[in-house]
Amino acid sequence: ASWGHANGLNVAGWDSRTNEEFVTMVLATIISGGGATPQQDGWHAVGPECCFGALTSGDVELLEYSYPIIIHKYSLMTDSGGAGKYRGGSGTAWEVEPLDKEMLCIGFGEGRRIPAMGAAGAQSRDVDSKVGRVQLKRGGKVELKRTNIMETIKPGETVTNMNPGGGGYGNPFERPIEKVVWDVKNGLVSLKGAREDYGVVITDPETLDVDLAATQALRSAA
Repeated sequence: ASWGHANGLNVAGWDSRTNEEFVTMVLATIISGGGATPQQDGWHAVGPECCFGALTSGDVELLEYSYPIIIHKYSLMTDSGGAGKYRGGSGTAWEVEPLDKEMLCIGFGEGRRIPAMGAAGAQSRDVDSKVGRVQLKRGGKVELKRTNIMETIKPGETVTNMNPGGGGYGNPFERPIEKVVWDVKNGLVSLKGAREDYGVVITDPETLDVDLAATQALRSAA
């Protein structure tokens, strides 16, 4: 299955620590998910194939040391991996705030429009969570953008770049129930995603108990 498409973020501004302008294409923001194979799930948090093939990123502290930014979050994204008997790898979310001066953010990439393609019958019903997007928090409002952007944010405001995951492989309703439960337990798949994408009905978010009869009925009806 295909890997997550490019969906990056460039940032630029003034570094008051050095009294110099700065600009960088943040490679950490282009970290998507790898595609699943006939034998295994896709890798999490690897760059798209156009970025040197399976690019990985370093510690966020190095970015904060090099540029006047505060990174609030760098994590895997729930429901970003394509559904399949073998699940696509998860993409990442990267949330940043300028340190003390306003900062220009430029979002780019076809990953905001094109989800990773599955293979061998893989299909995701929840497509919105499988493509890239940008979330802006400013002025007490939250804006979600699904196109390329050029936006300025100030200290106290944040932008979150959300990357697509990789495509799945095989019929997702054939994924073993225990693997779906494990994915939910570890935040890779939501309760909604388990039901819609994998046909697994989890009745209790705490114990993760599965309604086997409802699951069988849902999977049989597909």
